[in-house]
Amino acid sequence: MKLNRNHLFLTLFAISLAWSTGTSLAQTPAAWPNKTVKIIMPSLPAGSPDRVTRMVAEKLSVRWGQPVVVEYKPGATTVIGTDFVARAPADGYTLLSTFTSLVQAPALLPKVPWDPERDFTPIVQLIRSEVILLVRSDSPYKTLGEFIAGAKTAKANGAPLNYASFGNASSFHIYGEALKRGAGIDLTHIPYKGEAASIVDLIGGQVVSSFNSIGTAMPHIKSGRVRPLALVGSVRSKVLPEVPTFGEAGVAKLDTSGWFGMLAPAGTPRSIVDKIANDTAQILALPEVTETLRGQGLEPTGLGPDAFARFLHEDLLRWKSLTQELGIKADN
Repeated sequence: MKLNRNHLFLTLFAISLAWSTGTSLAQTPAAWPNKTVKIIMPSLPAGSPDRVTRMVAEKLSVRWGQPVVVEYKPGATTVIGTDFVARAPADGYTLLSTFTSLVQAPALLPKVPWDPERDFTPIVQLIRSEVILLVRSDSPYKTLGEFIAGAKTAKANGAPLNYASFGNASSFHIYGEALKRGAGIDLTHIPYKGEAASIVDLIGGQVVSSFNSIGTAMPHIKSGRVRPLALVGSVRSKVLPEVPTFGEAGVAKLDTSGWFGMLAPAGTPRSIVDKIANDTAQILALPEVTETLRGQGLEPTGLGPDAFARFLHEDLLRWKSLTQELGIKADN
């Protein structure tokens, strides 16, 4: 009887061990993903964030053997798409690819339905972006100094110059207001729903100037249709080293670089977060990917979950201080 009881105990133990091991394996990164992964873009397609996200998505799809699709949910200065991901299941199958507006929105909007730190799990910072002020190639303004002088003349004549951004209360809007404050000029802000739309209207002559990422602007710079006047940032771009920074031109408060990054809903298992972060960082480190990104004025970073979380916290404080100083608020 004692022998039978021991046999029974060992049998039950073996069954329990096998079940728990199987359950554990089902929760490991090796079992994820087993279906389509969606990356939500809270902005319109065709801009730099979209191009980078699609490039990473294509390579992740090959690496994982599962479709990785990019879906667009623009609107309300990226709030709609961001909120969609904040409310999604924390299972790694719905991700957010976003940019600096994530940490700007809480300081700019009267009410944001999500919190950047509470409602999201940082996965990986993709790149640092570089932004420039552009005019048409046939513009009379060949330098930032000439543009500032022209803005003062235009104001005196009752017809202020204007600048385009990819949306009200966007980072490009903030840069424009910082330029106005720092240079002591008046400029009319013309908000668009995306970078592609703003630069098309710049080329078409509907606006005088536009803030754009180098990635979006570079093809038009190379074709000779637009001219860069100054760079947002503390150092010159490796891609456009001849373009001075705003600081070099005597305009302060335009030294904060933008970024793109990937996040998941809060509570997403760390094993899945680490897998996405590690695989994405390896993709960003590929020579052909690095070369492509740098050719667009984008510097791959690949910051992991913890480093990205620290960066987001510091950036949140930095943009809050700047927007309060400039008195910028969103309409919605």
